[in-house]
Amino acid sequence: MIYLILSLVLLGQQPAQQAHEVLQTDLDEVLTDLKQDAFQVLNTKCNVCHRKQNPFKIFSLKNMEKHASKINEQVFIKQRMPKGDRIKLTDEEANILKAWISSQNKN
Repeated sequence: MIYLILSLVLLGQQPAQQAHEVLQTDLDEVLTDLKQDAFQVLNTKCNVCHRKQNPFKIFSLKNMEKHASKINEQVFIKQRMPKGDRIKLTDEEANILKAWISSQNKN
């Protein structure tokens, strides 16, 4: 990061603005990857049952943000989902969903 700022100073560009743009791009990539990972969890652990039991609540990359608070409530607060021992979330999957939900609350 220091090298980036020094390079920008030497090139006569505004380092704070350029550094912010680089950081924002990195953050956007991390959030995109996190969303993909969270969708993978929703698709493999939630949509499996929802397709059969509750077809109006299928999660997709396009609709998952609007369901973030409800997912948090059902999975982590009330611990009602996912149902069944064979579909139980691993610690890694739970952490992915928690991180994604947390990122939604900050947007």
